[in-house]
Amino acid sequence: MRVSAASSGLVMDIRGLTPALRRPLLFTVIDKMLDFDCVDSLVVICDHEPAGLGYQMELRHETKGRFEFFYDQRLDGAWVALIRPRVH
Repeated sequence: MRVSAASSGLVMDIRGLTPALRRPLLFTVIDKMLDFDCVDSLVVICDHEPAGLGYQMELRHETKGRFEFFYDQRLDGAWVALIRPRVH
């Protein structure tokens, strides 16, 4: 896994992680974003369509309605998800 900082937030490439570690790690980071009232975004690079991640974020009590979630596939085949706190 590679983690880097971008001017607008954190970038996490989770393609090298085993599937069992991916969601727990992502939700740990997302929960910390909530703890710190983070206004930066999180970009997640993965090897499959991340629609399920957005769906799971809306099902969790802690994150429901608190983030915007967008994703798209890059030209190289990787999928990129953008997670950012909702502005109220």
